[in-house]
Amino acid sequence: MKPTYRNHLEANGRKTDAPSLLGGVLASDGDLVGLVRDMHARIYSGGIAEDRFDRLLFSPSTADIRTLPPAVLDAKEALVPLDLIPTTQDDLRHFLKRMMVATGQDFEPHELVGDWFGDGSPGRAFDDHVERLWQLSAEKPGLYTALVGGRFGSVVRHLQHSQAVTDATKRLRDLLVGQALIWCAHDVQLVGARLTKTPDYGFLLPGNRSLEGSLNDLRDRRVALDTVLDLFFGSGEWRNREIEPAWSGVNMSLTQHTDPIIRRTAKHVGRADQNVETRLSPNHVAAMMQRIAAQLRADPFLARTATPRTGNVEAKAYAIEWYGLPRLAAMSVAIRRLIQAEQQLPAMIDAVIAGKASPAMTILRPLPTYCRAKLRRLSVARQVGLLAFYRRTVLADGDRNSSNPWKAIEASRDFLRKRGLRGSGDHHGSVGDPGGAFYLLDVIPEHRVAIG
Repeated sequence: MKPTYRNHLEANGRKTDAPSLLGGVLASDGDLVGLVRDMHARIYSGGIAEDRFDRLLFSPSTADIRTLPPAVLDAKEALVPLDLIPTTQDDLRHFLKRMMVATGQDFEPHELVGDWFGDGSPGRAFDDHVERLWQLSAEKPGLYTALVGGRFGSVVRHLQHSQAVTDATKRLRDLLVGQALIWCAHDVQLVGARLTKTPDYGFLLPGNRSLEGSLNDLRDRRVALDTVLDLFFGSGEWRNREIEPAWSGVNMSLTQHTDPIIRRTAKHVGRADQNVETRLSPNHVAAMMQRIAAQLRADPFLARTATPRTGNVEAKAYAIEWYGLPRLAAMSVAIRRLIQAEQQLPAMIDAVIAGKASPAMTILRPLPTYCRAKLRRLSVARQVGLLAFYRRTVLADGDRNSSNPWKAIEASRDFLRKRGLRGSGDHHGSVGDPGGAFYLLDVIPEHRVAIG
């Protein structure tokens, strides 16, 4: 990356006004596709370095994770930094509650945890779990750190190597199952927080604008760019094939053009960023314009900006862009997998501990293919209850009774039936492909068992 281009991204990588885009095109030597992708990366992460994601997710100073950029909320594999492991029992209780809901919304554990920690009152069982976990911090601090921090591999190995089943090993196994389910709830709240996000396309576009509103702004710039290319090539035929430019190197009268974006951009050329060279030779300009025209013809990444303007839609429409599902249906997918985990994960963990998993080592596979018939009858009521819970504590979408949840619940079932078994490499896919979308909506207990 050239220093001038790097400097431009540092200073203007999240600005989408016409002069900043012009400076980016010049600094990138006409690589419009690369510029758009680099800008998207800056916007997606909010300019935050990846090595800070884990601290932002788990630090008590982050009062509401919904304020974090999308890239941080998609960092499902992030683990707790060791210096953030709780050092008092009160801090531990607060930390575990925050693992389940970290939006500043008040809730009681019994609203969520079900029978994760054994029979009896869910609220009391959660308190007992906290107490036993804190007791472990004094007896075996390494195992305590592993369980709280999401690095379960060492705990599984400890249980595998135990010579006999004792009360202590049973308690440790129960703590492991409880923590695994708390971490699954963490996965689910990340999905919910991500579904509340409206994108920030830069300093000049408000963060509360809808997807279509933001795209309409980019479409205006695309119209301006197309108009400049029409003038440069003498016709619109450049959209279909490579043609020679009609421009001879003489300045075009763009400062008086009827389009205000083109006027502002043309006036800006003479006073652009001092780090960007704007005194370009005619040959250089011609080559750059040919590259831009070729990219606009061929690259689907930019195709959406050439579509007509549309009416604004609410932020909830983003879920369809990301996952191919409406927002409540996407939330319901994550909830279904949490319910599947609370019913099937304990036996899966026991199989790994007993060495009966395939392969017989410290590896836990992703949850099996979703099959409604293999879940308890109460799962439907649980689904409805948890959807209402997450709508109140995470989605915060107003009156929970304002829309019927059944359509979303049915859509989530259909999604899981189509997806089948999640592959181990699906996390490498983009959100635009089904595997990548499924990974982002799923719980990932296998990751924590493989770490540590």
